[in-house]
Amino acid sequence: MKMGLYIGGLLCWSTTIALSQTTYANQDTAYVHAVEKAFTSLKQGNCRTCLREYQKAFAISQKSALSTLRAAVCAYQCDQTKQAQTYLRQAASIDFWISEDVWENPIEAPELNSLRNSPLASVFHQYIDQQKIAEGRNPALERELKQIFVEDQRPRLQIDTIGKQYGFKSAQAQPIWEQMRQADSINLSKIERIISQYGYPGKSLVGEKQNETAWLVIQHAPLAVQEKYLPLLQQAAAKGQLAKARVALTVDRIRVRNGQKQLYGSQVHLDASGKAVGFEPIEDEVNVDRRRAEVGLSPLVTYAKLYGFAYTLPIN
Repeated sequence: MKMGLYIGGLLCWSTTIALSQTTYANQDTAYVHAVEKAFTSLKQGNCRTCLREYQKAFAISQKSALSTLRAAVCAYQCDQTKQAQTYLRQAASIDFWISEDVWENPIEAPELNSLRNSPLASVFHQYIDQQKIAEGRNPALERELKQIFVEDQRPRLQIDTIGKQYGFKSAQAQPIWEQMRQADSINLSKIERIISQYGYPGKSLVGEKQNETAWLVIQHAPLAVQEKYLPLLQQAAAKGQLAKARVALTVDRIRVRNGQKQLYGSQVHLDASGKAVGFEPIEDEVNVDRRRAEVGLSPLVTYAKLYGFAYTLPIN
C-alpha cells in the first residue's frame, strides 16, 4: 500500500503569530508603555482607557496591524462605530495578511470576538479584499479554494480517526472511503474548471495559504490526471507559484504508481493494518537527502519519524 502526505498535521499550513504583547512595532518607551496599558485595559473591559492609550501610541507610530485591530475593538465597545471602522481599514492597509490571519484565529485572539460577531465583520472582509485585489489577487477564488481544501481534508481526517480505532479496512471505515472518493471526484472537476480559466492558481493569485489546494486535489486524483497536470505543476514551481517540495511528492507518487522507484522518498509503505513500516523503493537512495534538500524537504530520517518508524540512510 502506498501513502502520500495528506493528513492533518503533516500537511496543514503552519502559521504562528505572536499575539501576546511581547514585541513592538516601535521601541519608543512612550509607545511601548501606551500599548501595554491599552492592551491591559482591553482585557479588563475598560474600553475608554484602552482607546485613549492606543490613540497615544498611534500618535507616535502606527505600524502594527494587531494593535490597530485591538484599537478597533476598543472603539466598537465604546460605541464609536465609525472609529472602529477606520481602524479596521487601517489594519488591512498596514498588513492585510497579518490582519486576516489574526482575524481567523479566535482561539489565539479572543479579544477580537466582539468585532467578529458584529456587522463590521463584513466591512472588514471588504477592506481585506480591496487590498488583495490591489496586489493582483483574486479573493473570490481564494475563498473557493479554501472550501475545496476543507472538503478534501474532511473525509481524510475522519478516516485517520476511524482507521486507527477500527482498522483502515474495517466495515466502519468503508463509508468514509466512499465519501472520500466522491469528494475527490467533485473537487477535481472544480479544480479543472479553475485551471482552464486561470491556469495554475498560484501564490500571486490566491496567496500563501491556498496556492497548494489545486496541487492537493491533483495529488489525490487518478494516475492519468496526475500525469496530465505534472508539467503544469512543474511550471508553477519554476515560477515560484508553488513549492518545489509539493511537485516532488507528485513526481514520487506517479513513479510509484507506475512501478518505478521514487526519487525523494515521500511515499511510505503500509502494512495490512495501515501502519507505516518503511519507504517504497528509492532510486539512488544514498543521494536522496541531497535531492530532498534541493526541493526544500527535510532529511529522510526526520520524515520517517513523522510516520513512526526508524530509518537509516544507506552508506555508499
